[in-house]
Amino acid sequence: MEIQKGCAYLGIVEPHEYDEIKKTHVYKQVLTKGEFEIPESKPEIEDFSSIVMQITRKKCKLICGPLGDKIIVSGTINLNVMYTAANPQQSVHNVHLSLDVDAFINIKCLEEAHKSFCGCCDVKMYIEWAELEIVDKRKIKGCFLVLITAKCKSVK
Repeated sequence: MEIQKGCAYLGIVEPHEYDEIKKTHVYKQVLTKGEFEIPESKPEIEDFSSIVMQITRKKCKLICGPLGDKIIVSGTINLNVMYTAANPQQSVHNVHLSLDVDAFINIKCLEEAHKSFCGCCDVKMYIEWAELEIVDKRKIKGCFLVLITAKCKSVK
């Protein structure tokens, strides 16, 4: 897949934000892929103009397994794709797309006495890298590198 020339990708984690991320106790990177259809109510796509991405964490759940504690994380990547339509009478359009992301992250910061997940970890999700490709006039393929961090707070 190649990055489209002249297309802006907005929503990727900024390099200066890595300083804060490095301070977290644990992290995991997940590569996720998705295919998206342009709805019939929208004109066919010719080229990308800009892509705005945002990731939202939906759920976190602590599980205590035989190989250690894990946080199950669910989130959604939301995309607002501005594109040039294949129809010259309707030049610029946008479409909202979404992709669910599920992962787990191993943690070792909980004491035995605090095995309930009651906000003791600050879990965040970031889009570290993304690439979208036009497959045909109604289909887009996307690949996203998601960074998940968990910073354990002191538990008393």
